[in-house]
Amino acid sequence: MQITVTGRQINVDETLRDYAQTRLGSGVGKYFDGAMVGHIAFSREGPLYRTDIQVRVGRGMAWESHAENADIQISFNSAVEHLEKRLRRHKRKRRDYNRGRERTVE
Repeated sequence: MQITVTGRQINVDETLRDYAQTRLGSGVGKYFDGAMVGHIAFSREGPLYRTDIQVRVGRGMAWESHAENADIQISFNSAVEHLEKRLRRHKRKRRDYNRGRERTVE
């Protein structure tokens, strides 16, 4: 699992970096096992902090999420929750699709 954390024209301290890596890793790890590449970018836009998250899981599966808030940690948590919701829905669709198909061996 490779997660990079960057700041666009702001400094990201080590505690936020560690928190972001563990939170994203555990959030995505609930739904997908195996290799994951993630990128988290924090930036400041006026009075708000913006968090952009990009995650690639497996081959051909990529998701993006972003959120804005006056607090950088709330912004990050909102973006991760949105990403987890999208992953949960995707996994549910795959599970329901495969459950409806009969498996016959000939």
